[in-house]
Amino acid sequence: MTAVQVAILIVLAPLLQGSMHSLRARLSGRPGPPVLQPYRQLRKLASKEAVVASNASALVSAAPGIAIGVSLTLALLVPPLIHRDAAVVDVVALALTIALGRFMLVLASLDTRSSFAGMAASREMLFAGLTEAPLILALAATTLVHDTLSRILAAAAIVLVMLSETARIPVDNQETHYELTMVHEGLLLEYSGWQLAMLQAAAYVRQASFFVLAATALPGPPIAVAAWLAFLAVLIPVVERCYGKMRFFEVPQLFASATLLAVAGLGLRILGVAF
Repeated sequence: MTAVQVAILIVLAPLLQGSMHSLRARLSGRPGPPVLQPYRQLRKLASKEAVVASNASALVSAAPGIAIGVSLTLALLVPPLIHRDAAVVDVVALALTIALGRFMLVLASLDTRSSFAGMAASREMLFAGLTEAPLILALAATTLVHDTLSRILAAAAIVLVMLSETARIPVDNQETHYELTMVHEGLLLEYSGWQLAMLQAAAYVRQASFFVLAATALPGPPIAVAAWLAFLAVLIPVVERCYGKMRFFEVPQLFASATLLAVAGLGLRILGVAF
């Protein structure tokens, strides 16, 4: 069943991205791109040649393949959509997998010797240090706690972390390439062609995996997971429409809120409070 779920995530991950982009554009009063645009973008990039800087090492060329492997591993580690209550998430393995993908991509961006990529890499690592604690605590809460309120608090913490991990407003913005503000997109500035297609596909699968993490953390029977996924796919564009991008010194406050939510979810378990 895990293999089937991973295959579904791979196939539908670009559709999730396209649906959210289209909904966000419509909420802003624009027609927006079609929901199948990510598939077309990946096909177009995959047919193009990748250009690599002459002074770059082999790490730059290896990073897209590593990113794909990390995203597929993450998809394997997320809880199953069916029988999720009996699933135990390997919190440490999942967190280390996410950290490995980020670390390799940051190293590759620094190896390109681009000033903008280096600036994005420093921001990426700063945010990573602030999101790992709430993510681990929230995942631990979903594994150890089964009451409704605790799972809602843990899922809320995962959603806040997901805004950063998937380059969403108010932490980042996928739809801009303004060098002074972008974070995740800055790491990909020196990539093109089929290598960029691999990195984008890896980002789509990673995003879908985070959606599954949040949806399986929320209470309800297994059949409710699909409803939670649809709810999150609508909630994220609404948040992006209602809020602007935060200043960098304000972003840690968001991660502090995620940490408090995760700790509250575990705290209710420790205190023996059930709802």
